[in-house]
Amino acid sequence: MILLWRDAWFKPLADFDIGLDRCSYCKKTFHRIDFVISCGFCDNGIMHDSCANKHILSEHNKQRETKINSNKDRPQQLSYFF
Repeated sequence: MILLWRDAWFKPLADFDIGLDRCSYCKKTFHRIDFVISCGFCDNGIMHDSCANKHILSEHNKQRETKINSNKDRPQQLSYFF
């Protein structure tokens, strides 16, 4: 199993801050509060967090594997969570 840890931080944005009101993946309108992110591999735009997961898993296999492999030998620093 490989779990991909996405750095989490909250930065409240309004639709006028990002210049759109729809997800670039599913094209659905953003709700009053939604978790959004952009793809780390391309300039596909702002997406729902769940849409970004689907996008990355379906569109960026090679880049994802390269990223996973390049980070395998890095020391784990999860001790600060426990």
